[in-house]
Amino acid sequence: TRLVGSEMCIETASGRLVGFNYVVYIVYNILQKPDEHYWITKCAYPDTAKYFQVRPASVEHAIRTVIASCWDRYDHSDLNRVAGIELENMPTNSEFIDILVAYLRYGAYERQ
Repeated sequence: TRLVGSEMCIETASGRLVGFNYVVYIVYNILQKPDEHYWITKCAYPDTAKYFQVRPASVEHAIRTVIASCWDRYDHSDLNRVAGIELENMPTNSEFIDILVAYLRYGAYERQ
């Protein structure tokens, strides 16, 4: 969990945002079960909502807020570095989580 949180800080997402903890929880759970499909809207939001005692819609909205805080930086260099590509559009919740999981699972991508 600490590693996921560290990568999120690199992403400039503030630990003060509620969605920060939701993203850490979801990414951690995905990393713990590498062979299972973990559908974001069907599994991750309800599981996270249950754990934090909130509604799934609140989880989804809070994660969007975290992504927007990363995206709204003066540049997207941190997010692009973790994604391994230059992103043209703000990633969706699923894309953002997938980017973090891939980065943590497979390591940093070297840009040439």
